[in-house]
Amino acid sequence: MITIEKFVDADTKDVIELVLHFQNDGTRPAVSVEDQPDLLHITEKYINTGGFFWVAKDNGKFAGSIGLMPASGKIALLKKFFVYEKYQGAPHHLGQKLYGELHHFAKQRDFQILLLDTPKNTHRAHKFYKMAGFEKIEEKDLPVAFSHPYEDCDFFLLRL
Repeated sequence: MITIEKFVDADTKDVIELVLHFQNDGTRPAVSVEDQPDLLHITEKYINTGGFFWVAKDNGKFAGSIGLMPASGKIALLKKFFVYEKYQGAPHHLGQKLYGELHHFAKQRDFQILLLDTPKNTHRAHKFYKMAGFEKIEEKDLPVAFSHPYEDCDFFLLRL
């Protein structure tokens, strides 16, 4: 049975393994935990600041993650959205379920804008975000600056 739960510090190792599994798949320059220190401080950077971080598990086995990090005022960042291949698409649609949790939370907390970055070559992710209503924007048009592990990435914005 797949469950979606609030991140706890004991999940840190599994989140890092998931994130690095996708980020270092050989299709772009490798990144490390040092390039994204929020991975070591999820409770502090996401939950304690008014955001949230969800993890998905299949009978206790790690399956996916997604985080909402407040950026400035009514602006939040969608971060660390990864789902192991086995759980993408039918029959699980785990990405849609995780995103649904984040979207509901963001609206409940009255965030007005969601931002995200994703590597240029992640076409499946780009399609997902466009179907969810995000629009692709240039980095210079971001309403706030935020750190991201790749220099060569695309940015997306959703008005809630």
